[in-house]
Amino acid sequence: MAKYGVIYREAGNPKPKQTIMESFGESYLRAECEGKGWEVLLIRSAENGGVMARLNRMLTGKLQLRIRLGVSTAELCMFCEVMRALYMAGVQMLQIVEMCIEEEGNPWFRKRLVVVQELLRTGDDLSTAMSDPRCVKAFPRLMRETVRIGEANGRLGDSLARLITTFKRAVETKRETISAMTYPAIAMIVFFAVGAVISMKIPPLLREIVGAKDIAKVYSQLPAAIRLLFYIYEHPACLVYPPLAAAGMVFMWRIGMKYHATRIALTRLQRRVWMIGPLLYQFALVRFLDMLSANHETGIQISDSLLLIQGTVDDALIEDSLGRIHDQIVTKGVSLSAAISSPQEADVYPGLVRQMIRAGEESGKLAEMTRPIVDFYEEQAKALLRRTMDMLTPVMIILLGAMIGPVIIGVYKTLIILSKSAAS
Repeated sequence: MAKYGVIYREAGNPKPKQTIMESFGESYLRAECEGKGWEVLLIRSAENGGVMARLNRMLTGKLQLRIRLGVSTAELCMFCEVMRALYMAGVQMLQIVEMCIEEEGNPWFRKRLVVVQELLRTGDDLSTAMSDPRCVKAFPRLMRETVRIGEANGRLGDSLARLITTFKRAVETKRETISAMTYPAIAMIVFFAVGAVISMKIPPLLREIVGAKDIAKVYSQLPAAIRLLFYIYEHPACLVYPPLAAAGMVFMWRIGMKYHATRIALTRLQRRVWMIGPLLYQFALVRFLDMLSANHETGIQISDSLLLIQGTVDDALIEDSLGRIHDQIVTKGVSLSAAISSPQEADVYPGLVRQMIRAGEESGKLAEMTRPIVDFYEEQAKALLRRTMDMLTPVMIILLGAMIGPVIIGVYKTLIILSKSAAS
């Protein structure tokens, strides 16, 4: 039987409780809880921990083993999901935060939730508590504004639902992007390891079989691949240079991404990378459209929505474009469709996006018009990811053969050259 985390209320007791139970399935467990007279608020699988811990594994797809100095999008999504379930069941916000504190496995985030709890006790609302200087780093501006709008119009549950959808899509997008980058990285590590092993094993084996003196006589006649192996064997420090160069490039890339001018240039360079560039652009476009639609449904003004999206879309060219569009809307009073269709933005957004936004503004249904293109570009990005993975496998096999093949041929050529030299 599987384990489940259950949040429930007993008859006559409005305070929610939580427990871990075993059952053959969620439907059986729900029936068992209702048979005990419980009002079930939330059920989540808890095979490897509490409700919050299991939700984290469900959303991230992995166990994060790292020092926690911040909060991930997956954890924010978990928090919103539990909060919405309890809020829709009529649980007081203070009790909701208390339960989240009990289940939260991230010490850094738990401390910020404690601050939110203290502020709620003093009479502040949730959005005000989240905006406290001690908590502002834990809750992104998009989340704070969405909660504020939800509290103002009395539709906090709907606002949290849209926020959950946005966070889940962001987590999924990040997972897809990481999966696209992981395979080439692992393949390169394997290639380097194979090359290092070959360089350390082939030269001493040839010297042992043939003899160092005989090899020295015909060294200039040996194939280039074999001479390269002997050079690496005699200068093993060469094996350190590729990892250092890779680490240096990653370090310089991260430094460059912190400054506006270099970030723009690096993003342009990234767009030109075969398969990977278009893939990352597609996912960035999905994030932009998804958050634009969610913000519009929540009731956030377009100008404010653009500023919220600007810091979360994770694409320098789109972020730079959103800043220009925001300035045009605020200073010139133009519509979003007019600003996004200007010649300066033509290369940033596809024609379909510009047309659908124009149609959405003209019909007054911007969110309804953007949702289909979010799904379209998400499916397109996932299809591109699958094609990339399918193409990388044979490419990596070819590269591995191109590395090992010359070595094997070179070994045979070396033996032939040495045998001819010995005969003469």
